[in-house]
This record gives sequence, structure tokens and C-alpha cells, in this order.
Amino acid sequence: INSILKTMFLQNYKTSKEKEAHILFFLITFSILIRIPIILLFGDRSLENEWGLLVDNLITHGTLALLDLDGFLVPNLWMPPLYAYYLYLLSFFSLDNQNYILLILSTQILLSSISVYIFYKINKNFFSEKLSLYSSMFFSIFPLYLYASSQISSASLAIFLIVFFYYFFLKITKKNNFLYILLFSITAGLLILTRREFIAIIIITSIYLFLFFKKPVKDVLLILLISTLTISPYL
Repeated sequence: INSILKTMFLQNYKTSKEKEAHILFFLITFSILIRIPIILLFGDRSLENEWGLLVDNLITHGTLALLDLDGFLVPNLWMPPLYAYYLYLLSFFSLDNQNYILLILSTQILLSSISVYIFYKINKNFFSEKLSLYSSMFFSIFPLYLYASSQISSASLAIFLIVFFYYFFLKITKKNNFLYILLFSITAGLLILTRREFIAIIIITSIYLFLFFKKPVKDVLLILLISTLTISPYL
């Protein structure tokens, strides 16, 4: 009997994993394909304005600066830095302007598509598999989210991190696992480097975990410490 139960369990587990892989493939493929025409029709064609200045100064002077006062580069104190470094990292491929922009938008499509699948995983904590799938597809085709993928903007990166933030938040509410705390805290730190208002959100979230989920004080302090260490290179 034990052998039969074990075999049934393994078969069910295998079937479940295969189904999950099919949903992953479907959601990512669906999200990518629906964004390609948006990029072709509405996508940015060049790196302009503040992002262009920040990346150009990083490439030319190795400094994240937005203002040039008679040859003196004023360090950037206004724009959250993560997206600028994201663009700078992609510049290492040494592509011409057109292909560089295409690379940026393509990576943003990939980030958006992965976000859709993680959104599905979050929904499965509250809804049926079918409803989670439909809501994820709706999330994928939400007009502003579609448009964000086609623009030189930190929106796609921020949403990608926000979705992971809530995914790991749910994980640590259910299981006291150091890896989840680590990933949650790093994601929170990266979000602060993308949107400064997340400083308040991570503090409120930490208090919420302590008061409502009875997380130990050491875990809350660990979250704040790792988040601070994540943003420390820019402090």
C-alpha cells in the first residue's frame, strides 16, 4: 500500500509540475507576443532627457550626474539610480543607438512577462487556478502596463520588483525561511533605489509583519539591515 501511495504521489507531483511549466510557458509567451507590436508601433526610438544624460555621464565620466555646471558634474540627488545603472549595464554590449534601444525594450518585455507569471503565483494563494490564470492575462494586457514596456522608463523594472516583493512577502508570512527573508529584503532595497517612497513602505511592512504575523524582532531587524546594506553603495 505504501508503495502504491508513493507512486500515486509522485505521479501527481509530476503532473502538477508539468502543468505549472505549461502555464509558465503560456503566460510568458503570451506576454511577449502581445508586447512586440506595441514596441514596433509606440516604442521609444532614442535615449533622451534625464536618462540619456545620466547614462552618458556614466559612460563618459563614470559618474552618475544629471547636471553639468561649467564642467563640474553635480552628483545625482534627484533620480533614483537603479534604472540608470540598468541602462548603463546594457550599454556594455556596445551596440549602435537603434539596437541599444531595441535591447532595452526587449529586456523590459522579458521583465514584464516574468512579472505576469509571478503575479499568477501570487493569485494562486487566494483564488482558483483558472481565475488566477485569467487575472494574470488581464494584468498582462492592461493598457498602461503594455505601454510601459515600450518606453524608456523605470516602470517595467519597478513593477517587476514590486511583484517579487509581494511574492516573497507572502512566502515569509507562511514560512520562517532565511532565504525568503534575504530575497525579500534585497528586493525591498532595490525598490528603494527605484522608487524612494518604498522607504516608508518597507518600514510599514516590517511593522505589519511584527504586529500581525508575530515575526520575531530579530527577523524584522534583519529585513531592515539587509535592505539598508542593499542601498548602502549609493548612500
